[in-house]
Amino acid sequence: MTEEQRRAFDADGYLMIPDALSPAELAAVRTAADEAEACWRADPDLPGTRIPEFEEIPAIMEYHPVLFDLVEHPRIFPLIREILGTGIGLVDHAYYITPPGGRIDGTAWHTDVRTRMPGVHHAGSTMMVRAMIALTDIAPDGGATLVLPGTHRQPDDTPIPWVATPEEMPGAVALTCPAGAAYFFNGNLLHAPANNRSGPNGTTRRVLLYNYGHKWMRMWSGHEPSPRLAAAAWTPMRRQLLSLTPPYKGPDAELSA
Repeated sequence: MTEEQRRAFDADGYLMIPDALSPAELAAVRTAADEAEACWRADPDLPGTRIPEFEEIPAIMEYHPVLFDLVEHPRIFPLIREILGTGIGLVDHAYYITPPGGRIDGTAWHTDVRTRMPGVHHAGSTMMVRAMIALTDIAPDGGATLVLPGTHRQPDDTPIPWVATPEEMPGAVALTCPAGAAYFFNGNLLHAPANNRSGPNGTTRRVLLYNYGHKWMRMWSGHEPSPRLAAAAWTPMRRQLLSLTPPYKGPDAELSA
């Protein structure tokens, strides 16, 4: 990370990465994500969230090798590893789909670590970094991720202000970006999905999520690697990310070439 990037992340709790994917990479990832979505929709018994305002396909790396490759993308992953340290691991991975017209209320504001890890001083610890890769252009009215800069440093008992809709939160910043961009944020940062108000003929927001923590942390239920995915972890780093290496002892994996 550059000094400017480090200062921005430490102060605000998030960082944008313009042009994270090349045009060719974006096209390949979109094709893989489309195939994964078609498979998921064809089988209602597959796990996931299927409500009008939000859809989630969990364990997205299970669906296509290209989506597994993104877990250590060279323009995204090294920055996150620098923040979390060499003992990095993966906590969960998913595909988020936000169609126009859904209704999300203000209770969507949350952090990902305070209620899940009691006993850890979260304001002084970086427990998770959530990376999002945009597969569609995300406009201000298109269901962008909202963040409240600086709140990752708040004490755990700091109350979350009540608002009727996520967009009404004072000081909220919408993480808008073109397709192919990425952003990541501290898992203790207050954040929420915005409503997709792009209209009936608007754009369905599609983003891939890779949530990184530490290798001693258990992967969330439903995101643990299948035997097939574990066998496809051909780099030492991917084995570490999938919790296939010792959680405490042994050397940490080096960045892949």
